Amino acid sequence: MYIIVGLGNPGDEYVLTRHNVGWLVAESFVQNYHFPDLVKSGTFNGLLSEGVFQSSEVGVLLPTTYMNKSGSSVLHYMKERNVSREQLIVVHDEIDLPFGTLRISVGRSGGGHNGVQSIIDAVGSTEFIRVRVGIAKTSLFGTVKRPTGDKLASFVLGAFSSREQKTLSAVCDKSAEAIALILDRGVSAAMNTYN
Repeated sequence: MYIIVGLGNPGDEYVLTRHNVGWLVAESFVQNYHFPDLVKSGTFNGLLSEGVFQSSEVGVLLPTTYMNKSGSSVLHYMKERNVSREQLIVVHDEIDLPFGTLRISVGRSGGGHNGVQSIIDAVGSTEFIRVRVGIAKTSLFGTVKRPTGDKLASFVLGAFSSREQKTLSAVCDKSAEAIALILDRGVSAAMNTYN
């Protein structure tokens, strides 16, 4: 069994913020691959959908614990469903990648992302799959413009610009396709395709 974890914060004020792109991608996966609607799970402190993809059981979990406590929700679900770290796929925003790009990785540090760090701390390892979805603005030369200090928090918790929102659905669909490829052919194949 695989588990797809979309990282984000609960509440209407966070719905279209950059920090919630993990939730948006997980929701796209549920919709695009005809999984049951996400429902509130008090047991796992999150929104949950469970279904079958290419004959494998898959759970989709959106922790509602707020970002920096995501790990408790994830660990509880993994223990209850007997999911190994190698079958954990975490989808989250990545400030070091340009908006609209994505990278698949395994074994990276938290990199300052509180949600990812919470999961690392909870499961005791970095050895899980991450789908990192770029949210950064870029210069005219295509280099990432990374906010620093207080500006970083306000940027990631800020809403996508109107220009970004026009392509956000396509970004989420592409990221959901990457997850589907991981499930179907493995992480190496997905890395070769999307990295």
